[in-house]
Amino acid sequence: MRATTALLSAILAFGTSASWAEEESAAAMPTVPTGDWRIVVDTPIGELPFNMELARDGDTWTATFINGPERMEAEVTSVLGTSLVVEFPSYGHRIAGAVVKDGTMQGVIQFNRPTGTTIIPFVAGHGQSHRFFSDTIAPAQNLDGRWAMSRVNEAYSPEPTHGLLELSDDDIVVVGASMVTTGDSRFLTGELRGNDLYMSTFYGGAGALWRGTLNEDGTLSGQSYSLSGGFTTDWSAKRDATAALDDATKLTYIKDGYDSLEFSFPDLDGNMVSLSDPRFDNKVVVVTIGGSWCPTCHDETAFFSPYFNENKERGLEAIGLMYEYSPEFDKAVRACRRYVSRYDVQYPMLIAGQMDKEAAAKTLPMINAVLVYPTMIIVDRTGEVRHIHTGFPGPATGEHHEEFKSEFYKLMDELLAEDV
Repeated sequence: MRATTALLSAILAFGTSASWAEEESAAAMPTVPTGDWRIVVDTPIGELPFNMELARDGDTWTATFINGPERMEAEVTSVLGTSLVVEFPSYGHRIAGAVVKDGTMQGVIQFNRPTGTTIIPFVAGHGQSHRFFSDTIAPAQNLDGRWAMSRVNEAYSPEPTHGLLELSDDDIVVVGASMVTTGDSRFLTGELRGNDLYMSTFYGGAGALWRGTLNEDGTLSGQSYSLSGGFTTDWSAKRDATAALDDATKLTYIKDGYDSLEFSFPDLDGNMVSLSDPRFDNKVVVVTIGGSWCPTCHDETAFFSPYFNENKERGLEAIGLMYEYSPEFDKAVRACRRYVSRYDVQYPMLIAGQMDKEAAAKTLPMINAVLVYPTMIIVDRTGEVRHIHTGFPGPATGEHHEEFKSEFYKLMDELLAEDV
């Protein structure tokens, strides 16, 4: 499973310089085969597999990651000789690998974390489209439906976190998403093999493995492992069609004694921007609290940026408050510029601080807390905070995502139609 030290060194060198790959190409090495690749990573709770489809059109290469119904195209794909680099600049992550003599690919996934870069080895097989197993074993029962879920991570949150597990079971394949009020797992895909549940996801910004058991009493229990975060969480779930999340519009609020949202932070060019600046006068302003490292923030920006671009002439403005890994302004700016480029963000993004929630809350003393990234604050034309939504339900949450969009569109139409 582990790539050799020499190979890892060569792969990492390719990530910063093409010289190694050019030497391989010059030696008439064959190119990386297109088609299906099954990538496998070791984790403390078992092997985490995910699927990649590699395509070529002339000199253009495309890597697409598949999670059930989701097909997520990588931002940058490069092939030189037998070497592959798949990059996600908006996260600061990448995959780099090389095809070896037996036809497999060995390489590393590099994740940008608060403590620095983490290197995770992988191996990959070509022509493999299955997720966990190439054979099938009938599931013990159908998992379709909604499950009330509880998660406990002693290192991060010793108190149980309650949420939902939505599962769709089509014969062997299981597709689902876990949700808490603050966000979701993206698309999980795998199978129930007898009583054993296997699900995984990988989408560039993060990856996860979910292992579980269908117990005699009909409950599910197991562990999940975050590939990007490097931690394990215990979880359990009980089928409950009426289970619901906390109201995300009531978790974050303006504290007593404050009547407006006020801040002043530098934009990506170092210019100070405040909500009181003339450009925001008599405008409906959407303020998003997020960070380029945050997968759920990516989902929110992928939704909101196009909406802003299509509606800014109606009197809409927006500001992104970015809390980044690095305390160094220049490094934070570089991360945000990659994020801005990916989503065509046409409103100011401000460097508001680091990702620490307690420190972030001190920069916005008028709100009760920064509970989660992202948080969306909507200010009307008079400067009054009219709505705060904590977290964001991404596309994997299905009806919850559609409900959010419907309510957002309705609210924005009402606020944009109001006179000052």
